[in-house]
Amino acid sequence: MIAAIALVLVCGGFIKGAIGIGMPVFVVSVLGGFLTPHTIIAILLVPIVVANLWQCLSSDHLRWALARFWPLILAFGIGTVIGAQLLVSVPTRGLFVLLGCVVLGFCLTSWLNPHLHLPSQYERGAGPGVGLFAGVLNGVSLINGPPLILYLVALKLDRERFIGAYGLIALCGSIPLSASLIGLGIVSVPQLWGSTLALIPTLFGIAVGQWLRQRIDQARFRQLLLVALVFLGTNLLRRGLMG
Repeated sequence: MIAAIALVLVCGGFIKGAIGIGMPVFVVSVLGGFLTPHTIIAILLVPIVVANLWQCLSSDHLRWALARFWPLILAFGIGTVIGAQLLVSVPTRGLFVLLGCVVLGFCLTSWLNPHLHLPSQYERGAGPGVGLFAGVLNGVSLINGPPLILYLVALKLDRERFIGAYGLIALCGSIPLSASLIGLGIVSVPQLWGSTLALIPTLFGIAVGQWLRQRIDQARFRQLLLVALVFLGTNLLRRGLMG
């Protein structure tokens, strides 16, 4: 069992290192077959925070990302705290189905119209709404990527700016999420030791993934993001329809 969990964490870390996204949804999807949701949350709590911190520290665009996306980041943090409060009581299946359809629809539209983007005049207005929705989803399920990624991809950011922006936003959500889950007693302090050990395979996977990312050009990176979104959207539909 421990070896299987470690292998899943290595793969999740590799995905995170290669394209900057996707670790929580991959790990939750695979481990969900034989572990309870609360156990998975306990395992992932420390790796998520550290992975996002690593992604931030490896980026040269943090000041730019903070200046551009601070309204979204603020709303994301607030939404995360709200979502964590609702974790034990809110049915999420309908939410997952809706979000899965939106994600897959965006991917199809992007492939049919590669030049689709969010006009700059709508960016500041859309950001807080995206952040709040992603935050609630983050608090309820640890999965925040789809709405944030849709937003950032629609802005046509280059690879390194995308990585830096998503890492900063995700970090600013993972810290209040961790504090809320510990404060609510959903994750205990002793469980944090196991989560800390989970860093070892996770960080190894991230390092390998980052090595690969430096060898991927911009066009290929965007295609990989869309493939990842198809996986995320399909998984959300599966979770919503099948539980």
